[in-house]
Amino acid sequence: MEEQEKALISKQFIEVMLKVPVILCPARMEAIETGIKEYFPDFIRNGFPFFITRSMVESLQPGTLYHITDFINLHNNLFLYDGKNQVLIAGPYLAHPADTAFCEQSLQDNGKNLSLLVPFSQFCLSLPVVGSSQMLEVMRTAMRVITGTDREIPYLHYEPQRHYTQEISNLSAEGVDAASMELLEHRYYYEKLLLQEVAQGSQDLALKYYRQFSQESRSIVRTEDPLRTAKNLGFSLNTMLRKSAETAGIHPVYLDIISSNFAMLIENANTMREAQECKSQMISAYCRFVRKNRLDQYSPLVRKAITYIRIYLADQLTLAGIAKGIRVSPSYLSRLFNRETGDSISNYITKARVEKAAGLLSFSGMSIQNIAFYVGFGDLNYFSRCFKKYKRMTPTEYRASSSIGV
Repeated sequence: MEEQEKALISKQFIEVMLKVPVILCPARMEAIETGIKEYFPDFIRNGFPFFITRSMVESLQPGTLYHITDFINLHNNLFLYDGKNQVLIAGPYLAHPADTAFCEQSLQDNGKNLSLLVPFSQFCLSLPVVGSSQMLEVMRTAMRVITGTDREIPYLHYEPQRHYTQEISNLSAEGVDAASMELLEHRYYYEKLLLQEVAQGSQDLALKYYRQFSQESRSIVRTEDPLRTAKNLGFSLNTMLRKSAETAGIHPVYLDIISSNFAMLIENANTMREAQECKSQMISAYCRFVRKNRLDQYSPLVRKAITYIRIYLADQLTLAGIAKGIRVSPSYLSRLFNRETGDSISNYITKARVEKAAGLLSFSGMSIQNIAFYVGFGDLNYFSRCFKKYKRMTPTEYRASSSIGV
């Protein structure tokens, strides 16, 4: 059997085992670029640098498995066959599921506008997710089919340098003088205090330490594009605030909406003043969110119950169902929950649904009816009554009056 026929068998084997797209093409730069870009949407195909260079192609050797991670953390595996004439390429795929933070970071690392967040997230969600060990095992099996040998197959991982790097400073280890070191130490000191206060939900102290932190950052950072730098620092701050809120017991699922929307607001800032105001609003919003939603004040069992409610908020939640889900008796859970939160489980569920709806009214363009169903209200009129009870205004009035509200 010819190697080309064996390559077709290996292609089908990889696609069946991993659900990863596979192409067979001539081992030339143009053919490889065309083949890989076939799976990219236009905004990636035309807006991001191609990660394989001509010199890299020329250095490829038969009998070696190459794993290449591109600039946006997508993965491709390839190897040569038929001498150095043909190449099999498996990819793109992800090594881990893509959440909002992953997509934001990938765009930020490449200097891209976060207006691409939705299409980029949709593209990432369409990709297969394959662990490194599983990919390696399947690819080596496919290579042995083509080469007809059982010998050990070398493995090389290429991760090209970032095409775009955030401009922080040009300080080198040798060039950092005592004054610069002192500024850096002050910066990280106030950064630590800031994050500690955010984790406690202490808005006034957090803003105080942020002002100190911001002052020290201005003393260090020097770039030709101050607005771009302010945005990049805003993205970094957003990530730090998110991590700090997680330490207070806030489930990551509930930090996605605040994190992604502030990322959009930062990117859309047109002036330094807007960027600075957005960062202050972001700190205040995270602190308010922590105060309202922190779980570390409760016992492990009540934390489990609250987390269960938040995850399954859109479902038909009942005391019996929650108790079964966390493996405790309904009567004991009801007593403990009421004692620690001062509220019944049914009232807590209603309030949680209203709070989530309020966030969606502020940040999303979803219709009020869709929001009601999305957060677990089966009846629009009942949703409106509950919303007005806790927010003192109708959903329509709330949407019209809200700005950065969480």
